[in-house]
Amino acid sequence: MDRRRAITLQRLRMLVALADHGGVTAAARAVGISQPAFSEQLRAIERHYGFPLVMRSGRRLVLTRPARVVVDYARRIERLADESEEAVRRLLELEGGRLAVAATPTPGAYLVPGLLADFRARHPGVAVRLMVGGARAVEGWVLRGEADLGVIGEVPEPLGVVSRPVRRDQLVAVMAASHPLATVPRLDGTALASHALIVRERGSGTRYALERALAGAGLPLEVLFELEGTDAILQAVAAGLGASVLSELVVAQGALGGGGGGGLGGLRVRQRRVAGLNLSRYLAVVTHPDSEPGPAGSEFIVSLERGAAPPTIPAA
Repeated sequence: MDRRRAITLQRLRMLVALADHGGVTAAARAVGISQPAFSEQLRAIERHYGFPLVMRSGRRLVLTRPARVVVDYARRIERLADESEEAVRRLLELEGGRLAVAATPTPGAYLVPGLLADFRARHPGVAVRLMVGGARAVEGWVLRGEADLGVIGEVPEPLGVVSRPVRRDQLVAVMAASHPLATVPRLDGTALASHALIVRERGSGTRYALERALAGAGLPLEVLFELEGTDAILQAVAAGLGASVLSELVVAQGALGGGGGGGLGGLRVRQRRVAGLNLSRYLAVVTHPDSEPGPAGSEFIVSLERGAAPPTIPAA
């Protein structure tokens, strides 16, 4: 068998045409080439396999037994090739495939779910999946190909993925109505730093943004409690245990209510911007360093970049 030139899909299609039409002239017409060119290709296929493809039976040409075996496989390959083209078409036109998004807790709870719901409404044929974990977990999911992309806040350490800012996120102070920071005339960095705060765990993007902002203003961070997850912090804040600093995404989703308080199962809280303190950060999309997101991932990134108007929160 001549392995120097592999059998091609076109040549396999010619064998199927020969089997279906029972003659070289009709088969050549079916695949759109001349009869001499078809005959030359058949001879090349015979050289490749090392056996004759056809034999005469009376006035008819019939396939040899080995050729019939090849034709059986050729039909399967032809069908799979057609299916692959249809699958790619559906993928490119977002009629099928999947979109797996990994996210850190804040965007994973308060931003990405809504965007995924909108995406699925536009493209019901695409299966969507959301995975939520820390920045290192998101990095691992993307690098292993389990997620098409990730959404994270700013983190202090470099990651092994490609990171691109897509949306600005503002952190705000949250507290119970009875907390002193709820009624201080001007809530600035000095006033915030004068109280011990309930903060996220180390490695959290929210914690990092708060520490960076206070350090930039030459102010200390006194930790009252360190809790994992926004919900736990909200419960503690609403219970009057202390104040915290969280993303405005929480406010935008209605978990805290508007300017005066509300939401989260009837818990009463307030939120205020902190004057003179840079509590702005970026949310970033992270992708694999060696591959680009597919059509579904690319469209989802556009929706991330489009974003939504931030809520109106009192400046101080």
